[in-house]
Amino acid sequence: MTQEECKPTDSTVAASAGEAPAADPQAPVSPSSWPGTGGTLTTHTLLTYLFVLAGATLAVLLLCSLFGQVSIWTEGVWELRLKRLANAALVGAALSSAGMALQGMLRNPLAEPYILGVSSGAGIGVMLSFVVAGMLHVGNFLSWLSMPVLAMAGALATSAAVYAIAQRRGRLDPYVLLLSGVIVNAFNGAIMLTLYLILPEKQIANFATWAMGYISETTGPGLFIFALLAVLTGWGGLLMRGASFNMLGLGDDVAASGGVHVHYLRAETFVLVSLMTAAAVALSGPIGFVGLIVPHICRSIVGPDHRRLALVCGFAGAMLVMIGDTICNTITPWIGVGILPVGILMALSGGPFFIYLLRKRRARVEA
Repeated sequence: MTQEECKPTDSTVAASAGEAPAADPQAPVSPSSWPGTGGTLTTHTLLTYLFVLAGATLAVLLLCSLFGQVSIWTEGVWELRLKRLANAALVGAALSSAGMALQGMLRNPLAEPYILGVSSGAGIGVMLSFVVAGMLHVGNFLSWLSMPVLAMAGALATSAAVYAIAQRRGRLDPYVLLLSGVIVNAFNGAIMLTLYLILPEKQIANFATWAMGYISETTGPGLFIFALLAVLTGWGGLLMRGASFNMLGLGDDVAASGGVHVHYLRAETFVLVSLMTAAAVALSGPIGFVGLIVPHICRSIVGPDHRRLALVCGFAGAMLVMIGDTICNTITPWIGVGILPVGILMALSGGPFFIYLLRKRRARVEA
């Protein structure tokens, strides 16, 4: 044995002194320990969040089912109310999780599916299904099957258009993306109005309530199952990408050097967001600002770690839309209308919130 082989290494000296050996700089680093990811998040912590939030959401659902225009003791009322609240929970979870993902991916607090035009793109697909169902007199099975498929196609097409417009030399400008979403949103609105002109007369009433963001208690089981699977798939995908979103918040170059495939992550996120938004729009119509309000509230409570946010935002969005829908169904006799869609309440609440965020961001930039 040579003298160099007998020479102790730094790790050997550290071990003999009772210290932990120095980390090998060439050793691979796990995503959960990347800088900016918030450290290691244990399975026990995630399960605790899951059970607490799921219990709170179930409690809100049962509590909201007690309120309405008709007593729950009337035959069949409670079952219908539970169906409507289950739809509301899916819509809220989908839109809030999608908003969280878009804000984290684009590093823009004003991003959400409604503002970027993803919701209106899915709305074009739903409108096409109304037109096809009315003109071809298809059955209920083909009607509910075509609606989510066309909604998904419309949301994906809009996401691709917005992404292509905002991308320049491989870079994605968050501000240009926001403006692109506004432009595409207006274009989609014109297409929807054109489809409205050729809509069969018997479908006009359905379109009117859907366009205002009305959550129905008579949704077919096929559409509900599709929406449930779409939301769970998208939500699960976003949960798995939480650490990558944290790295992306440090900048594209830092994320790429940490092993994040930035372009692939953005493309995957747009697909998942489109899937969840399509499910929400097919169930309730284009409800705006849920994906804007909920992520900001959750971020102020649990912090910016997207691994926690992805879980918390879904449940918080579900609770918000359930409470909002219950308020709308309870106060309708007081304001003298038969139906008050929750989409109107969310727009009245989200509009001022959007202005507040815009002014706050502008003040921060000027400072």
